[in-house]
Amino acid sequence: MTAAGRAGGDVIVVEELALLRDRIRESRAVACGMVHESVPRDAAGQPLAHAVEPDSYARPALCPAGRRDTQLACSHSTARLPLRRAIEALHAPDELLAEWMRLDTALGTLDHRRYAAETRLADAVREGSGPMAEEERSIAALVREHRDLARGLDALRDRILAAIDRVLVS
Repeated sequence: MTAAGRAGGDVIVVEELALLRDRIRESRAVACGMVHESVPRDAAGQPLAHAVEPDSYARPALCPAGRRDTQLACSHSTARLPLRRAIEALHAPDELLAEWMRLDTALGTLDHRRYAAETRLADAVREGSGPMAEEERSIAALVREHRDLARGLDALRDRILAAIDRVLVS
């Protein structure tokens, strides 16, 4: 049945899905390793203190808003929301929404874990002793975890796009 032959509510859903499809197609999950959670160092290799809160550390700026708008694997982005809206509009199986929620929650948690690990490393560097190598390994593991989440987000994106296309073609 074509969109014109559907009931009024169905036409709205089809139109919404078409708009969501366009927005979702533009999105990607780039595995940046959450570099914005790293702690920059000075020329001597010492961690930079935060300009306002000297007991904490400086951080690089977030990616530009335009990049974050389509970056599914950024915890500081709303780019994942169209995925959720599409899942809801599709009345997709519960496991699709559960997967979205798992990935979204894991990404937010990972963001905090990455900065905590960076802070522990910066503390060890500042003190000149401590578990520097251990913290560096921990950060490397978190970067790999981010890469895995990015792959999962791209796979979810592809599944949602395929589901939207099936509805729009029918």
